[in-house]
Amino acid sequence: MQELMMMLNKNVNLLVLFAIVLGLIDFIVVIVINSKYTKLKNKYKKLIKELEIGDVVDLLAKNISKNDEFNEKLEKFRKELSMIDNEMKASIKKVGIVRYNAFNDVGSDLSFSIALLDSDDNGIVLSGIYGRNETATFAKPIVKAQSNYPLSAEEIQAIDKARKGQR
Repeated sequence: MQELMMMLNKNVNLLVLFAIVLGLIDFIVVIVINSKYTKLKNKYKKLIKELEIGDVVDLLAKNISKNDEFNEKLEKFRKELSMIDNEMKASIKKVGIVRYNAFNDVGSDLSFSIALLDSDDNGIVLSGIYGRNETATFAKPIVKAQSNYPLSAEEIQAIDKARKGQR
């Protein structure tokens, strides 16, 4: 027993240092636990405050109702977007213009062909032929970049420009 007491007396400084380190670690653990407890307590107070307004069933019913309203509005927007998308596909998106001189005796490029196409290459090609004594205008339907009516070289060129996004 005396040997144990002598050994303790020799290492008192070390034992005190060890006790201080353990105390510091204990203090840090207490601070961490306290901060977590404070956060949890705040969440609990918030939940209790919400529950005082109404019971849990009422809160769930309100949330489900809001969710249903949101889903109805979302479905409405999807239908409207689909309608707009369909309308946009049928709108004129591609335009090609070719100006040319239809007759040698007429100066300048006063004749023209204009192709107006949608995203599926459907639409019309308009041609205006300018001569000294008369002017003629033609319109031909276009389906998939083709027409049932004969197309002039300028009309074909206007359709090609429209399909390539050139003017």
